[in-house]
Amino acid sequence: MRIGAAAVVFGVFVGVGYLSRMEAFGLANLLDDQATFFTVAFLLIGFLSVGWLLIQRYRQ
Repeated sequence: MRIGAAAVVFGVFVGVGYLSRMEAFGLANLLDDQATFFTVAFLLIGFLSVGWLLIQRYRQ
């Protein structure tokens, strides 16, 4: 379970970095700032975490 969570966190950072470099959806200018990059990455991780908790809660 922990390895899966670590893989998701790593994947989010790689994915946001990829979007930043590929200029997809005009996000390159927005994600150039390091603080914005980490804010976006941690917000996505937070949303994924809350979604995972809700899925686990309603499965039982």
